Amino acid sequence: MIILVDLVGIDGLSQRCEIAKVDRSLDGARLNDFGLSLEEAKKIQRRLQQELTQFQTDQAAQRDRKCQDCNRRRSVHDNRYRTIYSLFGSCHVRVPRWRSCACGSTARLGTGSVETLLNGRATPELERIQAELGSRLSFREAARVLDLFVPAARPHNHRTVSNRLAKVADQIEKWDVASPYRISRASESAVSVFIDGAYIRAVPGYQSRHFEIAMGRVVSQGRPPRQFAAAPNVATGKHDIVRAAMRAQGWLPGRDVTVFSDGEVGLQSIVLSATRQPITHILDWFHLSMRLRHIEQAWEGIRHLQNLDVYLQNVAVHVPRLRHLLWSGYVREASEAVKQMLAQLDQHLDFRGAPGKIRRLYELINNLGTYLGQNAASIVNYCRRYWSGQPISSSPAESAANSLVNARMNKKRQMRWTPIGAHRVLQVRAAVADGRLKQARLNLAA
Repeated sequence: MIILVDLVGIDGLSQRCEIAKVDRSLDGARLNDFGLSLEEAKKIQRRLQQELTQFQTDQAAQRDRKCQDCNRRRSVHDNRYRTIYSLFGSCHVRVPRWRSCACGSTARLGTGSVETLLNGRATPELERIQAELGSRLSFREAARVLDLFVPAARPHNHRTVSNRLAKVADQIEKWDVASPYRISRASESAVSVFIDGAYIRAVPGYQSRHFEIAMGRVVSQGRPPRQFAAAPNVATGKHDIVRAAMRAQGWLPGRDVTVFSDGEVGLQSIVLSATRQPITHILDWFHLSMRLRHIEQAWEGIRHLQNLDVYLQNVAVHVPRLRHLLWSGYVREASEAVKQMLAQLDQHLDFRGAPGKIRRLYELINNLGTYLGQNAASIVNYCRRYWSGQPISSSPAESAANSLVNARMNKKRQMRWTPIGAHRVLQVRAAVADGRLKQARLNLAA
């Protein structure tokens, strides 16, 4: 099989060149000889890329040869070589340099000039692929995967993958922060922000062993969800990242914003700084339910010891009611029940037979009372919202934590990160998850 390529220039003339020749024999043929092998495919791609890029360069150079003022053809001064790294290998192309025109005019570059065509060291597609693989895998593993499937004159370097990921991440972030409000396509529905935090390990010498990542999702009716993530101590603040994600979802100043979180004040302040207006905060039902579950388990473990339910009648009555009260949004009644249980437990902390377990139950109920006092205004009627199809938990934020942070920076890949390095990886991972990295408008040119 001989692979030939016909190249047709701007003048309509065609030239044919041989790309590769594949030999196969039927004598003793096996399944390994079926089709093209990986190495043969790499060789064909590399040669085809070389011929195509050199042909493109020659065509652009022929257009540059004509003077833009007098239409005379300039003479060749000499030739130089440029190396452009592409997804299918490095392209070593010959670029002619022209002498000045006899009319004395200064050379002006057209839209299809060589300098415009070869503006950079790597193609945007290579940078995008390296950034995507670097955000999904470790940098060394991403370089190894590229060496396995992509033809290249020399092995890919993990530092190159890291540097190009940083470049793509900065361009994505610059585009997101500078994106305007989408007024024409903005819907009238409220915007919901699901936000949560996660901790990753910091590099040695940082001010602490861990630092917190704020991430989550912005959901608006009629639009696909938008993910966001940000690290501390970087040039772009967390509120700027959240504001950019809200703008992409059609949010306008003055429109209602509903925030779902676990009650941490720092997470709410990020959204407040992003909107610069009052927001509606709803406490995540899952975190509230887990606190109730711990109390129920602790009570089930001691209620049958020496008939404690006889001495702790208030506890025996109110523990089963707490979940129903909070599920229906009766915060005041739940707070009163907590006070009554604490008052009765305080009298029996030294009860013989189970002092440690009673003290543990006292601490859990006391923590619940403090938690209810801090988030009383954020507890709603979860039952009504649930049956009406409205969200009641920050599970989208938990999902974003697994897909953006844990899968790359925690669990089996517990690397140490700088805030700026983690921030850049998160920007690319969020763009990959939303499908924004492949959009042509990002203009990831070198």
